[in-house]
Amino acid sequence: MDIKNKIDCFVPCENAQQAQQYATQFINENEVAKVFMLTSNNTNVSEKTAEGIGYIQVGNILSTETILKMAQNATADYVLFYMKTSPITLGYHALTRLVRVAADTKAALVYTDHYSVEAGKVMRHPVIDYQAGSLRDDFDFGSLVLIDAKLLRAYAEQAEKADYKFAGWYDLRLYLSRKGKIFHLDEYLYTEEEDDLRRSGEKQFDYVNPRNREVQIEMERAATAHLRTIGGLVNTKKYRQPDFTSGDFSVEASVIIPVFNREKTIRDAVTSALAQKTDFKYNVIVVDNHSSDKTTAILSDIAKTDNRLVHLVPNRTDLGIGGCWNYAVNSENCGRFAVQLDSDDLYSSEQTLQKIVDAFHEQQAAMIIGSYRMCDFDLNTLPPGLIDHAEWTEDNGCNNALRINGLGAPRAFYTPLAREVQFPNTSYGEDYAIGLAFSRQFRIGRIYEELYLCRRWGGNSDAALSIDRINANNLYKDRLRTIELTARQQLNKQGDEEGAKSLEPFFYSQLNQWEDAKQRFSDLQLVKTKQFDNGLKVQFNPARIVSAGAKTDKATIAKRPCFLCKDNRPKVQTSVSFGETFDILVNPFPILPVHFTIAARQHQLQLIQEHYADLHKLSDKYPKLMFFYNGPKCGASAPDHLHLQGGTSGMLPVQEMWSKLNATAQPLLSINEAEGIFEIVDFAYPAIAIKSRSVENDARLFSIVYNSLPQQGDEAEPMMNIVVWKEGLDTVSVVFPRRKHRPDCYSKEGDEQYLISPGALDMGGLLILPRQTDFERIDEKLLMEVMKEVVLPTEAMQEVTEKIRNKGI
Repeated sequence: MDIKNKIDCFVPCENAQQAQQYATQFINENEVAKVFMLTSNNTNVSEKTAEGIGYIQVGNILSTETILKMAQNATADYVLFYMKTSPITLGYHALTRLVRVAADTKAALVYTDHYSVEAGKVMRHPVIDYQAGSLRDDFDFGSLVLIDAKLLRAYAEQAEKADYKFAGWYDLRLYLSRKGKIFHLDEYLYTEEEDDLRRSGEKQFDYVNPRNREVQIEMERAATAHLRTIGGLVNTKKYRQPDFTSGDFSVEASVIIPVFNREKTIRDAVTSALAQKTDFKYNVIVVDNHSSDKTTAILSDIAKTDNRLVHLVPNRTDLGIGGCWNYAVNSENCGRFAVQLDSDDLYSSEQTLQKIVDAFHEQQAAMIIGSYRMCDFDLNTLPPGLIDHAEWTEDNGCNNALRINGLGAPRAFYTPLAREVQFPNTSYGEDYAIGLAFSRQFRIGRIYEELYLCRRWGGNSDAALSIDRINANNLYKDRLRTIELTARQQLNKQGDEEGAKSLEPFFYSQLNQWEDAKQRFSDLQLVKTKQFDNGLKVQFNPARIVSAGAKTDKATIAKRPCFLCKDNRPKVQTSVSFGETFDILVNPFPILPVHFTIAARQHQLQLIQEHYADLHKLSDKYPKLMFFYNGPKCGASAPDHLHLQGGTSGMLPVQEMWSKLNATAQPLLSINEAEGIFEIVDFAYPAIAIKSRSVENDARLFSIVYNSLPQQGDEAEPMMNIVVWKEGLDTVSVVFPRRKHRPDCYSKEGDEQYLISPGALDMGGLLILPRQTDFERIDEKLLMEVMKEVVLPTEAMQEVTEKIRNKGI
C-alpha cells in the first residue's frame, strides 16, 4: 500500500525556535505532505523554514476558527492534529502505523497511547476506548490525533456558521463519532511533556469552577446539539411527577450512611445526622460493611443511647457502596426519602434535612441535590470551595449531566423510586448512575446553598489517583453514560412513535368512514411538486381550489353557514377534544399527507393573540406534527371562526432549511441562553423566529413580536402567518409578517392571472397552486415577484426588528 504524502500536519507553536523544531520533525516524516504551524498574532516566527511548511494565525487552538482553517488548508487524505504547545517526539515509524491503521479500519479518527514526561520522568500514559457514552468534553485522546480529511471538510461545510471559541474541537469529534469509528490504537507512538501536574483531586472540579463558565456554556451547547441529533435528549416537558402519598413509612426521612473502617470519622457523621431539627420523624441508617476496626463498636455504643440510629450489618460480604445503599433503602426501616451522608463528612447545619425534605415537596422532584463545601478536618475551606453545580438548568441539566462526571451532593432520593431503580453494586459512580436514571423521567431538584461539608483527608480515594485508576473510573462512567444514552434513545423513540400514533387511530377511522376525504388524501399521492434553486417548492393541488378560490369578504361570510361550527359539519366528521377550547378535525381538503383543522368549539373571530399558547401546547402533545395559523386576511378560508391547523412535519422548506436558518439567524431579544427572538435572514421571505422551551416564555416572546408588527387600518390584528414545530427541546415558532392578503395577479384576467392565495404553508416555502396552467408556467423569478407583494417590505421589517430589540423582558 502506498502511504506516502498522505498527511497534512497542524501543529501549534509559541515561538520561532519551537516552530523550527516541530516543523523539522514532522516534515522529515515520509508520510507528511505539508506542515502548518498554528500561531497566534503574538508569535514571533520568521518566513517558512523549508518546503512544505506554512503558518496559519489562529486564536484558541481548539476553536471553530482553527478547525475551519485546518479544513480549508488540508488537501491530503489525513490530517494530523497536535493540540499542545509542549514538546512532542514522534515514535519510530509512528505516522506510518497511524495511517495504515486508519486506512485498514476506515476510522474517522485514530488516537493512541503515549509516553508522558512528568517532572523529568518518563511515564506510560495509556488512554481508554471510545464509546457512545464518551461524551465528556475532557475525554483523554492524548494530544495527537489522526483525522479523515474528507470528514473534516464535510464538517466544515455544515459548521461554517458555528462560532465556538472553546468547543470547536469538541464539536468536531462529536461529529466524527456520528460519521464513523473513533479508533483507539493501544500502542505507545509518541512522547509528550505533561504541563498540567496537578493531582487528580484538584483537576476533577474544573468543570464547576466559575472562571471556566464561558467554556462550559459552549461545551453544553455542543453536547446538547449532539444529543438532539442522535435522539438522546430528555424532554423535561414530559417529566412524570412522583406520588408522595403512596407507601407506608414509619418515618418521613432516613439519613443513609454506608461505612467501612472509618473509626476516626463515623461518630462525627452520625452525630451530625442525629442533630438535625425537623418537624417530621426521621432516623439514621448506617450500613456497616463488616468493618474490622473500631467502627462497629462506636456505632453500637451510639445506638444504645439513641434509638433513631439503625445499625445494619449485611449478611453478605460482596457489597460495594451501591450495594450498601440498596440494603438501606430496601430495609423496612427506610423512610419516604433517603438522604445521603458519607461516613467522613458532616451536614453544615441542623436544618439541612428539613431543607431537603421541604425541597422534595416544593419542587415536586424525585431527587434532590444540594451544594457542599470542600474543607479540611478543621473545617477550613479548600479549593475550589463551594461546589453548587450552578451550571444546572431546569430544562437542560439532565442532558448536560451526560457531559460531566458528577451531579453534586448531598443527594436525596424518593425511596419508592430508588427501590425500583436500584443502585449498581459498585463503590464508584453508583450515585451518578442512579441520578442519570432518575433524571430520565423525573425532575431533579436543586438547592444551591451550602448543606454539606466534604472533609478531605489523606485517605480520600480521589485525592491523587494513578493513571490506571483514573482510566478505570472514566471507563466505567463512560459505560454508565452509554447505558443511559441508549435508554434515553429508546425512550424517545417509543415516545415519538406514541406521539405520532396518538392521533392515528382517529385519523384513519375518519378516512375509513368518510369516502370523499379518503379520496382526496389518496389523490395527494398524485400531486405534482417542483422545487426551485432557492429551496422553495410549488405543489399542483386541484382540490385546494375550494380554499384558494374562496370569497372571504364580509358579505359573503355573512351569507354562508360556517362550515367549522359543529352543527354545520358533515355528520361523518367527528372530532378529538383538545383542551377546553378546541376540537381536532380531519381536514377534508388536505395539503399534507396528514392534515388536521383545530377548530374552536365556540364561533368566534380568527384572532391569535389570546390563543397563541395553544400552538405551543399542541406541539408539546403531538411533537411529530407541525402546526400553523393563517390570519383572517392571510389565507384563512374561515376568518369568522377561530381555527388552527396541523399536519405532517418536515415537508416545508423553512423546516428543511432550519439548520442553516438557525445558524445564521440574528438575535433580537433573549430571555436566557436557549430562548429568545431572532430575525431569519437567509430565507426567501422576511420572518421572525421564536425559540422557547416553556409555554409561558413562548407567550411572552410572541406578545413582544405581536406588539411590534404594524397594524393596518381597522384590522383586528397585525397580518401574519405562523408555523410551529418541535426541534428537540425547543419549540420553534416562525412568524411571517404580511402587508397584503392576495397579490394583484389573483384578480387579473387571462394569462396574467395566477390563482395564488398565500397561507402559512405557502409562506413556509410550499406554494399551493390549484390550477395546472399556473403550476406549469410559474418560475422562481415570477414566484418571488408575486410573493414580494404580500410580505412586509424591507424598511417595514427593519422597523419591526428595531422595536423588538428595544423591548424589555
